[in-house]
Amino acid sequence: MDKKRRDQFISFEGSSNNEFKDFWESMMTPLSRQEVCGVLHKKYQFQPRYGIGSFEFYFFDGLYLSITDVKFKQDLVISGTSTDAALELSFLLEGEQIIKLEEGEKNVIYEGQESYLLYLLKKSGDICYHKNKHFREVKIRMNTDFIKNHRLDEVHDFRKKYTLQSHNTNFTSPICVKTQEILTEILSDDRQGLFKRLFLQSKILELLSLRLDTNQKPNLDPSVKDPKSVKKIYEIQTIINSDLTEQFSIQQLSRRVGLNDFIIKKEFKRVFGQTIFEYALAQRMIKARKLLLYSKKPIYEISELVGYKNATHFTAAFKKIEGITPKKYRLQHSY
Repeated sequence: MDKKRRDQFISFEGSSNNEFKDFWESMMTPLSRQEVCGVLHKKYQFQPRYGIGSFEFYFFDGLYLSITDVKFKQDLVISGTSTDAALELSFLLEGEQIIKLEEGEKNVIYEGQESYLLYLLKKSGDICYHKNKHFREVKIRMNTDFIKNHRLDEVHDFRKKYTLQSHNTNFTSPICVKTQEILTEILSDDRQGLFKRLFLQSKILELLSLRLDTNQKPNLDPSVKDPKSVKKIYEIQTIINSDLTEQFSIQQLSRRVGLNDFIIKKEFKRVFGQTIFEYALAQRMIKARKLLLYSKKPIYEISELVGYKNATHFTAAFKKIEGITPKKYRLQHSY
């Protein structure tokens, strides 16, 4: 970054993790500190001159989870070197970071609704945050002890597959619907003490498992896709799942995400292995089965909740998938 541009930023240059931690905390005012059942939880509020928002983190058993929710009042650039080996899993829910790393030749623009999984040995470079942009990130770090204790290194060679060198600059991917659901659970959870520790550990392992599973699927290979287009395909997945009462047409989805019909149909099938119709139908039937099993709603109301205005059409679609009518399905699985 050139000097003229750098002068417009709040700038920090450090050579250790402690220096970075001290700098970051100097921008905030402590709100609370609690340590229960081995879980350290600290929460901060950003000082008004720097931005509006909060930062909090949990630390226990080699796990570190932080939640940043802020709108900076000035551009901010942080330069430094991280020397602690760790597996880092990040989810950027809103906002943007510009990451400049010594190992890469180009700036990486890390955008909202993207994530990455990296094994960090030694990281040097700049991270830039823009003013007046809402920035929300959930970040997880797993140290080497945690990795060994859970025997994760026996199955996955993180040093080989997940370093910056192995990814070059293409290390981000869209956040899928299942991941969004888990993150929502984490952000809305109010457990304390031992239950909080067990909850967070289980959800972090679930997120890691989901990410590793996604990385192994050949149709998600970043070398054979346009990242911007695929991000919009995941946006379509989110649109479908957010309102199963609506049966979206390809044309409606095309207008919503700004991709033409041909690309949407081709890329959705490649990414998810199903057509949009097949995917939406599967999600409707999943929701229908849950409502039949765990609610007492009448069939006609369930049909409306999963996008069928006519209960007869819903019954026919359900029977085609399950082999029996919704009424018989409910009776067979009730206790």
